[in-house]
Amino acid sequence: MSFHAVHTLTECLLHIEANADLLGWGRPPLLLLVQDRPAPTAPHGTKRQMRAVHLPLNDTRMGRYRAGLADLLPDLTTALDINQPVARPTLAACVDVGLITDLLTDPTPGLRLLAWAVCYEDVLVDSNNLHEIRRVDAVDADRRDYRVTRLRGEAHPVVRVDDHVEHDAPATRRALTRLVQTTSRPGLITPTAPWRPQTPRRQHGS
Repeated sequence: MSFHAVHTLTECLLHIEANADLLGWGRPPLLLLVQDRPAPTAPHGTKRQMRAVHLPLNDTRMGRYRAGLADLLPDLTTALDINQPVARPTLAACVDVGLITDLLTDPTPGLRLLAWAVCYEDVLVDSNNLHEIRRVDAVDADRRDYRVTRLRGEAHPVVRVDDHVEHDAPATRRALTRLVQTTSRPGLITPTAPWRPQTPRRQHGS
């Protein structure tokens, strides 16, 4: 991915976190699929247009996964890898797997996967104190690691981008890496046009 594409994706993740902050705390986690395609107005595919599709997770049903996202993401990866999502009722109760399959098989010419991301709330233990924290974790098609974090009450989030996901990274980011490896489409990614938020085509019911 080019420097411009990395910058655009980072802006996208910051926008997602800012929107979550506006909605307030106590929200269910969110799974995001980020793709791009040649911009319709750009000649010869010189620029690409990014979209981030929000995939709400059923927070009530998520309790069926003992480790939460760290268990759900590998289950989703396996379902997509062996093409048997309907054989996983627990997964289907948590996220709209049909929508994910539609997005990944979208025949739009030049459509490519850029990243998978999750936005969720967590607890940070610091000097024997507990702090509520919101995290946006993402892994892109080059296995680059993105982290956006905000402690409750902080005015601004903290952003970190690393070239690779470390072997001792938290389970959620390692699971995102596996998901990217399973669902990536081959090919180089060219510069990306400014990101614009997208509305999902259909929502997962409770």
